[in-house]
Amino acid sequence: MTLDSTAEIDALAAAVAARPRRPGFDPEPGRIQAAVSVPLRSGERGLETWAIKRADGMRHHAREIAFPGGKRDEGDLDLRDTALRELEEELGIERGRTRVLAAMHPVPTATSRFTLNPFVVLIASDAVARPEAAEVAALIRMPLEDFFAGRVPYRAVELGPGRRSPIFEFAVGSMYGASAHVLDELLRAYAEARGLAFPEPALTDRIPWL
Repeated sequence: MTLDSTAEIDALAAAVAARPRRPGFDPEPGRIQAAVSVPLRSGERGLETWAIKRADGMRHHAREIAFPGGKRDEGDLDLRDTALRELEEELGIERGRTRVLAAMHPVPTATSRFTLNPFVVLIASDAVARPEAAEVAALIRMPLEDFFAGRVPYRAVELGPGRRSPIFEFAVGSMYGASAHVLDELLRAYAEARGLAFPEPALTDRIPWL
């Protein structure tokens, strides 16, 4: 069974909105506010999320695996508007083909002064991604069930008592840092909505962002 019905999508949105803020992620003054879309779409193998590998020439976080997004522009109404604009610019998904399900808690980046403000965005099932080559080196489509079936390797770095930084492995590289925290929160909400057990990560001492 997959989360394809309206009721099930709404249950996932409620679970996302109810997730508590993680310890250590309190707002910090002076950070640059950025927004990302966390795309969800009904695929051949159930509900999937999309991520991107950023192109080599990007000014910030080049070659990293992330969600479509960027910093707020003067013309953006708010950070939600930023997230939808970036989704259209990077993946060609028009906002009329989307529905914002929920805002997630902000996540600070460890290697820059950005704070990510994620928005979970449902994309129409017949919408087609058209990645912008100057910004997107690869599009990753991950059925959420693949994670719970063990098909997406899941590791974590211990940062201190009760604090772990997750790492997800894809064919084109590792997702880590703020983006991995966002994906981790989405998957935990999905587990709550579905009544699934959340797996423990394999611990590692290799810190990929250093």
